[in-house]
Amino acid sequence: MNIIAAPKVGKSWLVIDLALAIASNQLWLGMFETIGGPVLILDNELHAETVASRIPKVAAARGLDLNTVAETVFVQTLRGKLQDIKALGNYFRTFPAGKFKVIIIDAFYRALPPGIDENDNAAMAAVYNTIDDYADHLGCSFILIHHASNGNQANKAVTDIGSGAGSQSRATDTHLVLRPHKEDGCVVLEAAVRSWPSVDSRCLRWNFPIFIPQGPIDACDKLV
Repeated sequence: MNIIAAPKVGKSWLVIDLALAIASNQLWLGMFETIGGPVLILDNELHAETVASRIPKVAAARGLDLNTVAETVFVQTLRGKLQDIKALGNYFRTFPAGKFKVIIIDAFYRALPPGIDENDNAAMAAVYNTIDDYADHLGCSFILIHHASNGNQANKAVTDIGSGAGSQSRATDTHLVLRPHKEDGCVVLEAAVRSWPSVDSRCLRWNFPIFIPQGPIDACDKLV
């Protein structure tokens, strides 16, 4: 799955919430079912102490005892020791199949190999093929956190949102986006899915440190 939004919208907070939901086998955002299991967060943007401070805040906001996920949420910070997707192969192959249910890479653009142009369809398809290989070896799903392109996103199709080549949205099973809502402090969640029922547009209100669902909306009337 790709999760796409503009910078500083709250993508990293959102995926911590998702990781905790999966690790504790709870609904994500109160509406999406999860299949519980261990989650690995690979964070190449934040310092270790920043990530360590965020997870308890999200857990507390969800009323979750951290002790219940102490053995199912794992975090590896890569800031200052950055590794690209190809280099991460050796790391991933140290884990047995089934070790993780989900691996989250935050942020995807920082994991691109040197010389890769994110606007090159063939090059980006090859990157996703590499991730598919890791997923097959590990028996897990990958979630990639990426940024939206510049400019207004309101009139774009869901699959056209995201900086870089169109092959990025075509390569994944779910392409989930957050777009600005007309109301301050809110975003519109939409997704294009390959193998599941379609997802209704939803409004999410930011209530630090989590997003609170506001219910289904007519997204076309709410985007800016």
